Amino acid sequence: MRLNINMRLFQRENGIWYVEFRRGVKKSLRTRNKAEAVRLFNKLKREYLAGKLIILKEGQKILLSEFIPEYLDWARENLAFATYRKRVYVLNNFKEVVGDTYLKSLSRKHLDEYVSHLLATGVSRNTVNTHIRHLKASLTKAVEWEFVKEHPFKGYKLLRVQQKPPVFLLPEQINRVLEVIDSDYWAFVFKLFIYTGMRLSEVVNLRWSDVDLNRGVIVVRKAKNYQSRVIPIHPRLKEEIEKRLPAVGKLVPYHKDYVYHKLKAYLRKAGFPNVRIHDLRHTFASLMVMSGVDLKTVQELLGHQDYRTTEIYAHLAPAHLQDAIRKLPI
Repeated sequence: MRLNINMRLFQRENGIWYVEFRRGVKKSLRTRNKAEAVRLFNKLKREYLAGKLIILKEGQKILLSEFIPEYLDWARENLAFATYRKRVYVLNNFKEVVGDTYLKSLSRKHLDEYVSHLLATGVSRNTVNTHIRHLKASLTKAVEWEFVKEHPFKGYKLLRVQQKPPVFLLPEQINRVLEVIDSDYWAFVFKLFIYTGMRLSEVVNLRWSDVDLNRGVIVVRKAKNYQSRVIPIHPRLKEEIEKRLPAVGKLVPYHKDYVYHKLKAYLRKAGFPNVRIHDLRHTFASLMVMSGVDLKTVQELLGHQDYRTTEIYAHLAPAHLQDAIRKLPI
């Protein structure tokens, strides 16, 4: 008598091969090699016939130690490298604190335990919130892959934090930094940040082919959220760009750590040791808002997905707008 084995072999978008035993019950073969996947698939069928395939009887039981490497394989191919690197740290740290738990057993209590651990070790509330966001995003993929029916951290709220106003440079302070930069090239790099508001990772990934002088725009392709955006080129930045044409490859062909330390040295020399490179992005946004640019436009130029992120600049609205509000006849 021929047995009907209801199993199928398939490949996910991350390139990993899987076996589906029945709807909602899947197992990763942890390989992108088709020949290897077929070999493992046939082995599982033999185990099924021999009655050794426990997963068919007990349902899906996936440990964090099994999910994490598989998820990180996907994240490496689909997320920005900085995001992927953070996920590596957060997921492995979480597993170390709560133990190698089954995904289906995870609960908000586990996340409470992890948050308490981070706070007890001196991690700031802002950083704790970053960990929470990464964990929630990672487990969303577990739901999509049908490893769990419901998100174990659904509805988990971020910690309340005191919102600090953004740190930024005023025009005269920008000029002070430019005065201490002893290299025309590094003055150009500094202006890239000031006139575009790009993140450090975006600047070091920017290629000359992304600069369109005919349209007068820079196309940011490798953005944090993997969505491209367009930034108009400021006339002063255009002058700097034209000096360096024709050119190919990257505008800033250095590792981001080198660029970070180079610019930090100039900021310290100019008397601004506490200004971070990310604060140059705040400078771009803050000066625009102070000049009367509306927050929705600033959000679009910065590439913020959430409008609330841009609202940190709201208090910088120019005095003439505040005066206009005061004139309401009520």
